[in-house]
Amino acid sequence: MRHKKEGSVMAWMLGLVLGLLCWFGPLTAWAKENVPPAAEMRFQHYTFALLWQPGVCKAWSDVGASCAHMGPRSRASREWSLHGLWASRPEVLVRQQVPDETWWKYGCNWFEPGRPPLPHDSCSALPALKLSPATESRLREHMPMTNNCLDRHEFYKHEVCFGSSPDAYFTQALNLLDKVNASSFTAFVRDHRGEWVRRDALLRAFADAFHGHSDALELRCEQPDGARGGPRREGTVLTEAWITLRADKVADFPAPDSLMAGRKGNCARLIHILP
Repeated sequence: MRHKKEGSVMAWMLGLVLGLLCWFGPLTAWAKENVPPAAEMRFQHYTFALLWQPGVCKAWSDVGASCAHMGPRSRASREWSLHGLWASRPEVLVRQQVPDETWWKYGCNWFEPGRPPLPHDSCSALPALKLSPATESRLREHMPMTNNCLDRHEFYKHEVCFGSSPDAYFTQALNLLDKVNASSFTAFVRDHRGEWVRRDALLRAFADAFHGHSDALELRCEQPDGARGGPRREGTVLTEAWITLRADKVADFPAPDSLMAGRKGNCARLIHILP
């Protein structure tokens, strides 16, 4: 009986390990055979997503440790933090008429067998990224939500199927962030912390900083009670800025032809910029 029981336990453990390998396999060693050729993975633009961390800490309910050290003098309360750099639908999905909404839901997991959704708890379910010490240090400084493993979510959802390494992906995103934070647009947001600002004034500040391209900016706001703003419910607390960049010109940002028109945001006419 003992041998039979030990055998059944071993079989159960083997099944568990195999199950975990099936789940983590695409994430730890991406199966390139599941991804179309590089020519079919070309895409038109990036959405460069930035977080206004004070607003995030107020309006989002799932940020946890990322807000533990927030204060008026902290870096994250004086400039934008990194959310992610999101490729638009690759050509293969455009040709297959896969909707934008479907691509945003699945990202790179669209190409995996069974199309499993990325897990909600990235820290426990997604493997840690292999980053150089320099990149990891920059990322922790400019992306507070690494404490929630947002970096893992962003890479595995938005980049792994395009072939870049985590280091290359985040170095590109952080270099873009440095340029935005050095701009007069970020200075305007910082100077108006704690105030209610007209949405048009924020768009005008962006246009003044980036060659008149206010249509490249999508302002994202939420309600202070944690209810996400949407098409039928405009938000008032500034939480994000999404900037649309041409994929073939992203290295030239902030050159005028690196920006392109994106979507309209969901912010109310008056926006609260929290300190």
